[in-house]
Amino acid sequence: MAQRRPAGGDDRVKIIIIGPPRSGKTCVANFLGGARDTPTEEYKETAPLRILETVLEGLAAGGAGGRGRSRGVRATVELWDLGGNPRFQNCWGAVKKAADGVIFVMNPEIEGQELELNFWHKNFVEGTPLTPERCLVFAHHSSAPQRATGAHARPEMPPCLRGSRVLETSLDFQSDNFKDALEKLVEVTLAQRREAEENAAIRSADAMNGAIMRKEMDERLAAK
Repeated sequence: MAQRRPAGGDDRVKIIIIGPPRSGKTCVANFLGGARDTPTEEYKETAPLRILETVLEGLAAGGAGGRGRSRGVRATVELWDLGGNPRFQNCWGAVKKAADGVIFVMNPEIEGQELELNFWHKNFVEGTPLTPERCLVFAHHSSAPQRATGAHARPEMPPCLRGSRVLETSLDFQSDNFKDALEKLVEVTLAQRREAEENAAIRSADAMNGAIMRKEMDERLAAK
C-alpha cells in the first residue's frame, strides 16, 4: 500500500480506473474528478493513460479496530484512467504500482462483458495488497438501458470480484451515488493505511524493547 502523507500535507490516494474498451471509464473519471465532460457520440480512445486529481474533504479515517477514528480528514485523490486496449500492457506495471484502490468499469448492455473483468483483476489486483473492500465495480450506462434493467442492472460478477461492491452508474439515467462510493473507498484506504502504520510502529517498539532487554541482560552477565 502506498505510504503517502507528506508532513503537514494531505494524504494522497491513487485509484486506478480500468476495464474493457468503450465501457465508460473516461466518463466516470471525468465525473469523479470534476472535469467537464463534453457530450459526444464519437468514441475517443484513451491512449494509454490520463491522470486527474480531485480533493476530498470531511473524510473519516481511523486505525485498527477504529482506534483514533477522526473526521475532517482531507485527501488528494489521483484518478488514473487507463485505456482498455491490451496493446498498452507494457506500461501496466507502472500504472498499478502503489495503487491504493481499483474501480472496474463495464457496460452491462454488452452481454458477458462482466466476465472480461477476470482479465483486469488478474493483471491489476492479483498478487497485490489490495483487498476486495478496496475494489469497486461500476456497471455503467452511457446510453438508455435496454437489456440491463431491473435484476440485470448489476450482472453477477466473476468469483474474483464477488467480495467487492457493485454499483449501477450513469450520468443521465438511474444511478447509485458513485461519488459517495469513491469517498468510502478512500476512507477504507486511509483506515487500512493507518492500521499498517500503527502495526509497523508497534513492531518497531517491540524490537527496540527487545534489544534493550538483551543489552541489559548481557551487561548483568558480564558484571558477574
